[in-house]
Amino acid sequence: MFINSHIASGYLAGTFSKQESKWVWLLIFSTILPDIDGIWSSTVAGHHSILHTPIFWIVICSICAIIGKIQKRNDIEKGSRIILAGAMLHLITDWLTARTVGIQWLYPFSETNYWIYPIEPEKGDIPIWDMVIPPYINFYFENKILVYSEILVNFAALGWAGKTYLIKK
Repeated sequence: MFINSHIASGYLAGTFSKQESKWVWLLIFSTILPDIDGIWSSTVAGHHSILHTPIFWIVICSICAIIGKIQKRNDIEKGSRIILAGAMLHLITDWLTARTVGIQWLYPFSETNYWIYPIEPEKGDIPIWDMVIPPYINFYFENKILVYSEILVNFAALGWAGKTYLIKK
């Protein structure tokens, strides 16, 4: 899934769960956080580091939540849960839209990648910034379900944001 769609899914999840604005922003941020590994990765397929495994986020967020509990800081506890929710939303949407590499749901117990649609790992051996130009973008959008899903998520988020804006005016 492309970054704009991760942002849109985070926005929709945050607003539909009726969170305060600060928590919606944290959820949006956390839906793109697993892709930070793209900064140091040399390929599209290679950017799925430990940041794209559930165990990493469960451990990190649990530690933060425990620290929040010990310090009696409800905001740290809640923030930890929201970051975990956003990261897991990212992993789920990547799993649903995987084209070159899946998600290692059972890591570190198994390094098996899981995906919904057939993947072609060799197509992911391109620089991460080349994923938005042909031939990769053409390959990604060969799957019409993915095309329409990404468009739907983005338009739903834009529509909901527009509706919310108009109601406040």
